[in-house]
Amino acid sequence: MKILFARLSILILVISSCAEARAFQSVPGELIVKLKSETQTRSASDFHAIANSLQKYLGVRSLVTVRKLMTTSRYAVLKVSEAQKAKAILLLNQDARVAYAEPNFIYHTLEGPDYIPNDPDFSSLWGLRNTGQAEPEPSGTPGAPGVLGADIHVASVWGEGITGSKKIRIAVIDTGIDYTHPELKDNVDAASGFNFVNNTANAMDDQNHGSHCSGTIGAIANNGIGVAGINWNVTMIPIKFLDSSGSGTADRALQAIQYATQLGVNVMSNSWGGGGFSQALLDAITEAKNKGILFVVAAGNDSSDNDLKPTYPANYSVDNVIAVAATDHQDKIASFSNFGRSTVHIAAPGVNILSTFMGGGYGILSGTSMATPHISGMAALLWSVHPSYSYAQIKDTLLQSCDKIRGLSHKVACGGRANIYNAVHGVFPKPSDPPEKDWKDVQISFQSPHPYENSQVYSFPIQVPNAKYIRVVFDAFSTEAGYDFVHVKQANGDEIETLSGMLPGYVSDYLIGDHAEVVLTTDSSVTMPGIVVSHVQAIY
Repeated sequence: MKILFARLSILILVISSCAEARAFQSVPGELIVKLKSETQTRSASDFHAIANSLQKYLGVRSLVTVRKLMTTSRYAVLKVSEAQKAKAILLLNQDARVAYAEPNFIYHTLEGPDYIPNDPDFSSLWGLRNTGQAEPEPSGTPGAPGVLGADIHVASVWGEGITGSKKIRIAVIDTGIDYTHPELKDNVDAASGFNFVNNTANAMDDQNHGSHCSGTIGAIANNGIGVAGINWNVTMIPIKFLDSSGSGTADRALQAIQYATQLGVNVMSNSWGGGGFSQALLDAITEAKNKGILFVVAAGNDSSDNDLKPTYPANYSVDNVIAVAATDHQDKIASFSNFGRSTVHIAAPGVNILSTFMGGGYGILSGTSMATPHISGMAALLWSVHPSYSYAQIKDTLLQSCDKIRGLSHKVACGGRANIYNAVHGVFPKPSDPPEKDWKDVQISFQSPHPYENSQVYSFPIQVPNAKYIRVVFDAFSTEAGYDFVHVKQANGDEIETLSGMLPGYVSDYLIGDHAEVVLTTDSSVTMPGIVVSHVQAIY
């Protein structure tokens, strides 16, 4: 039981010098030590014997402590003073009982430092970088504070020099684009655009909507003015089929999609919807798929479940479609946003989004229309990194890489909000929801008056003894969308979900513990049938 105090070899000195040159960060004074296999049965006593020997050599004033690991007996952490760490490593590596000793290195996530462009209003773009700042409000007054990291994480990607490519082309199928806007003009191919309202080649915006969406996709960044888009370099093509009132017909939409397909764009960005099922539009989207084009589309703003009540074109079941829900700056689904566990694919920022307006201006809008260009822009940025990817690979990567968000787990297919850093680096978070197979029906029933009354608060407490989790199954759900709400709360009052509209058969998000509460709040006008619950579900 002795440390071999042989003269250090030149080789060890060279290795030591190289290690110092790299200057990897490690825990001050801590070493990871592994015993050789033949000493495994005596590991506990051997570590203390090694520590005692090392302490004698380093000096009586030195203190060497041992921290055993929980998972193995052959490893331990020894701690010395930071000043003696390098010497201790060299000595331990010459001990006959020691397989090796090395610093207790510190590791970090590989998300690089954010790049903050010099655009003066960048700090208001919470969807691109959320530091917990108050969201901008159209009134000009600051809103509620946000949640750190509730954004698409694009600033970290910019920090790696990934800012897009002019080779990636996005058709913005909308009200047109103000292609003279200082923030847009260098990223817009106006010559390739078309106006299907007037059947001219001039697709100038006359409504603001298309210019606003385009700013999120590709407003020029780092130019010292205004805002920044997801892509600093991209080619946006304005294809106008919506008129100055924001409306358009199916025949114009059909032509817009077919025209973009003929151009061979990478992405079509579609912040519109509301019509019924159209075989013609379905055929056009399928033709775009056959040409390898991604079709990104807004889920709708009716606070409804697209699984139960289809919204088009979001609900067309074609592989190249990505339907997008909207989130706010606290990573909650927007109160107006449609959703659908099967038919809405992903969520993205869509509440109080600052972007470009026509005439060189800027404005704030909310809607799944604003969430859609976040995904369109992310698809373009990802394609600039992986130009050989198919539309299916782009779609699958965006969906698999989304951040898993508790309140979105049963609202969108991917279970969360988009994260471009994860998508670029192939990081695919795993869901943490309770297993579906573990849920059991519990016969607890309640219902509101039918119809309910105005200006009322109806409370329905729920108790399932010994339950770990509870969720509520609504047999019937009919409230005035956007005015009368059902709040699903945990025992401590924390609100898990706020629901409104027509949601028959809806299953709530899960609540932790054996107590919960459902609260129906109504406003001063319009009454509806309300809610019926015949059972809840629990996991014990």
